[in-house]
Amino acid sequence: MKTFPITLSTLILIMICTTEYAQKVAPVLSDTDKTALEGIIVEKYHIAGPQDYADTLGGTLPKGAVTYRIYVDMKPGYSLQLVYGNSKHELKLQTSTKFYNNKYCGALIGYNVNFIKINKGNYSLDSWITMNSATKGHAGILLADDKDGSIITNKTDLTERDGLTNANLPWIKPFNINLGFFDNADSASLFSTRNGGWAALSGTAHAGTFGPTADNRVLIAQLTTNGDLSYELNIQLGTPNGGTVQFVSNNPEGNEIAFKNLAGSITKDQKNTGIR
Repeated sequence: MKTFPITLSTLILIMICTTEYAQKVAPVLSDTDKTALEGIIVEKYHIAGPQDYADTLGGTLPKGAVTYRIYVDMKPGYSLQLVYGNSKHELKLQTSTKFYNNKYCGALIGYNVNFIKINKGNYSLDSWITMNSATKGHAGILLADDKDGSIITNKTDLTERDGLTNANLPWIKPFNINLGFFDNADSASLFSTRNGGWAALSGTAHAGTFGPTADNRVLIAQLTTNGDLSYELNIQLGTPNGGTVQFVSNNPEGNEIAFKNLAGSITKDQKNTGIR
């Protein structure tokens, strides 16, 4: 992961998501910019079975657990810069029970996942947020799009496709959020903020990250729970001409674009995930 000083331009980029400054500098958006967000994909990445429940390294997996991955699906040429909440738009990830946080893995962000240890118990099922990264060396990719085999050997349904692919990974910058939530095995049920989020930075010349395939889908979270999953998201995309566009789950103001599928819910019994 690259590290470098945060420039003034990057700080302003972060401010856009958490203050009213956005309305004062809002650019003129093209019709293409306004439809740059194509969907939110919720994938059922893994459904737990008897072998998973028997392994208690890092904590016992609850019966009925499902591991979900959430992707932002964009038009080609657009980058995902921020996932955020502010005073007008809450950012929320919630389950009706608890999120599973594997203490042995202890990943707070997808980049923290050590792929060398990925076959230890339920290490690969830990809950975390991210921007593209699913391990220190891999981007997350939909299982249906995964054509390069698997490094996971201890999960029967992931031995041929693991949802991991080699890619350039961004620097992930959380701000004003408590990442300790993803290290809490006792009371982790609601992750929420109205003044924070996480950003993808790829150097001083570019803010944001592109998906690892031509479909331009960026992984933003992996969440394991045996309850009903719900979410409210707000995101900022970078446009091909260097501008920005914000998509919010409800009540848009100024140049914000409402996208109703940024808010949704799914139960473990639903067969369909896919684009929402």
